[in-house]
This record gives sequence, C-alpha cells and structure tokens, in this order.
Amino acid sequence: MKKLSPSRSSHRPSNHASVGQVRIIGGDWRRQKIEVLAHEGLRPSSDRVRETVFNWMMHQWGGVFEGKSIFDAFAGSGAFGLECISRGARDVTLVDTHRPAVSAMRSTLARWGVAADVREMDVLLVCREFAASGKRFDWIVLDPPFGNGWLERVVPAMTALAHEQTWLYVEVEAGGDLSSLAAHGWESVREGKTKQVQYGLFRQKKLAPLNAEASS
Repeated sequence: MKKLSPSRSSHRPSNHASVGQVRIIGGDWRRQKIEVLAHEGLRPSSDRVRETVFNWMMHQWGGVFEGKSIFDAFAGSGAFGLECISRGARDVTLVDTHRPAVSAMRSTLARWGVAADVREMDVLLVCREFAASGKRFDWIVLDPPFGNGWLERVVPAMTALAHEQTWLYVEVEAGGDLSSLAAHGWESVREGKTKQVQYGLFRQKKLAPLNAEASS
C-alpha cells in the first residue's frame, strides 16, 4: 500500500474509485466517514458488526483503550484500527497489501494529526518480524479475505503475538468454521453472525476462568 508524502495528504487518493463509506462509531472522530476503495476481495465489516464488537471490548476493558496495543492484520479500509485510535489507542498497527487502501489510511491519520504504524506488507512477514522482536498485542483483529485458507494460515502467527491478556477478534464468511481456533489455545467468549459473516471474540484458554458477567 502507498505511502503519502506530506504534500499528498488529501482525503481521497487520486485515480482510485470509492465504492462506499464506513463510519467511525465512537471517540474523538465519532461519525466521521472513511471511504472504501474499489478493490477485489475488499469487504469492510459493516457498521453494525463493528458496533457490536466494540461494545464487547468496551465491556472487557471498561471503556479504556488508552495504553492498549492493537494489530489490525488485514486492515482494508482501516475501520477497526482507526476506530481504536479514535477511542484513544496510540500503539496501533495496520497492515494491508493494497497500496491505495494504505494510502487512504495514511491520509486519514494525517487529517486527524495522529500517528500509527501503517504497513504495505504481507501480513505473515510482519508477524515474523514482530515475533522475532518480542512484540505482543492486547487486541488482534483478524478479518482476512474470504477463501484461500487464510484463517488456517495466519492463526499460528497471530498466536505467537499474544500475551496472557490478549483478545483475538476473527471474522469469516457465513457458515465458516471458527472451531479450528481451539487447537491454538483460543477460547470463544462471544460470537455473532449476519447473513454475510460469522464473527467472534476469543481469548487464550490458559487464562483464569471468566466471571459470569464477562462471559454472558
């Protein structure tokens, strides 16, 4: 994905069509719109799904995103990572291979006047780099392109970036199988589905049992 120089921090990257918008749900930039650029396989999570997931995380973290480290592994429009930034997180990594989409994320951050680690790279290469350096995250967002076995390929790499309090969000196509996460030590805490997608919030099984309120 494309890096913008300071002189090219416009809201919309040139020569790339927008096919829609998603909105920031909460925080400093609540209700601002993020453009979704035309790209094969790009399928941003709906506002409804993201609102549900952020309600889950607000509950788990008591509404506090400051000081949390976030890894949006298949960032696409950047909606998850940018939402975390809007809510106060500043250690945020967004990764995608689509140059115009990365350019758009960098443009949004420039308009907001905040910094994040935005990379135009293969996600598995980024994971290897972070694992080697000992980098760990508080929340990993895993919303890979449908098909091609991405979930099975990347979950081991994501597990290597987890510490004992890490949360993992996974979104797959409707009817997709999330049970494979258990083999890598991930326990389902909350799950949901729409006509298009199935999604869930997970944490490591080795953690102490969840209390009744958190697991409800």
